[in-house]
Amino acid sequence: MALLSTRKSTTQARGRARRDILLQAARQLLETVELDALSLGDVAAHANVPKASAYHFFANIHDLYIDLVREIGGELREQLADPIPEPMARWQDVVAFSIARGVRYYETNPAARQLLIGPKTPPDIKRSDRANDIELGKLFASQVEQFFQLPDLEEQPVLFFRAVEIADLMFCLSMMDSGRVTAAMGEEATKAAIAYLEIYIPKILPPRMA
Repeated sequence: MALLSTRKSTTQARGRARRDILLQAARQLLETVELDALSLGDVAAHANVPKASAYHFFANIHDLYIDLVREIGGELREQLADPIPEPMARWQDVVAFSIARGVRYYETNPAARQLLIGPKTPPDIKRSDRANDIELGKLFASQVEQFFQLPDLEEQPVLFFRAVEIADLMFCLSMMDSGRVTAAMGEEATKAAIAYLEIYIPKILPPRMA
């Protein structure tokens, strides 16, 4: 029984490793290939994984993209969850800092640009990323609360989620026009997100006492 259990565990570990290899291969290909031009067979060939094995893990390239979006979303959350290393004079500066972190992440991750904010991403994949945006909104709020006392807003999670969506829209427009998030559109994303939040949050918040 112990031997069978060990074999099963080894097989599962090999399966996870092969799946991760396929996801990494897709990331690499998306650095130079449009997402709608890739097939699961292309990814399998790049990963040096038998096509039949690739189809064991993913029904098609769309299925792989959904898993990759989940993985990329987790990475983006980790980036934004890092504590802000220096005091901020205004809560608007915190939002700007967090959005700038997002811009830097997209700048160095072509697969993330294509899958999360690219013009060719299928609608259902974009919808699957909405849950990640809800978490990003919570992170934005917690970063603000690191330095300032937010008012008691019943819809606070929704407000910050919408601010993330507004910034995302600017990123998407930049991708359509330039194929990347430009510095100018990063600034537009910041202005738009802050302008929305200022409808509900006072422009000046009391600092959080250490």
